[in-house]
Amino acid sequence: MRPEHWIYTIPLQLRSLFRWPKADQELDDELRDHLDLKTEQYVAQGMTQEEAHRRARLDLGGIRANQREMPRRSRRESR
Repeated sequence: MRPEHWIYTIPLQLRSLFRWPKADQELDDELRDHLDLKTEQYVAQGMTQEEAHRRARLDLGGIRANQREMPRRSRRESR
């Protein structure tokens, strides 16, 4: 990896390590923002609010699954 990448990621990794509840909340907030944005995009394309929200959730489904799996992986790696 490039040094610029490490300069950016090391502080994020340290913050996640020591302040994981806050990092989890920030991730939840960001995912919610993405869900809202995607829903708005689908509504603008002519979908109903309910259909757009459902489709946005499906689009982000893989991200949510990874989010749920992430804490388990972190616990295993720290052992």
